[in-house]
Amino acid sequence: MPQLMQCNQNTVSWGLVSTLKSGWSPVFAGILVYVGAVSFYDGYLVIRTGDMIRDMEKNPVGLALIDYNGGDPSLFLEAKAAGTLVVLFALDVLNRRSARIARPVALAVALFQSGLLVFLETC
Repeated sequence: MPQLMQCNQNTVSWGLVSTLKSGWSPVFAGILVYVGAVSFYDGYLVIRTGDMIRDMEKNPVGLALIDYNGGDPSLFLEAKAAGTLVVLFALDVLNRRSARIARPVALAVALFQSGLLVFLETC
């Protein structure tokens, strides 16, 4: 009888973990989409501002890439896109290895992107 009780507790415990993991998946997917969308919007603003990007860009690395490319922001946009893809891929790998660690990291990245979005809309 004690074995049966222990088995049931394990089943309940694993069921709760499984539910938490499956409940996290849509949230995690939403975070990935959100991070990608904010990055895409940022890139769109770079294209929309055209030649004025040199005066508006605050990132010194971004400015260096634009200057290196003769004022053309295409290299800067490629670097931004590559960086976003690396982050999204790294978050996915981290989530597959350890959702417990991926949760706060993904939430921090989403919070950072939210700050970027507020900055883009207020400046």
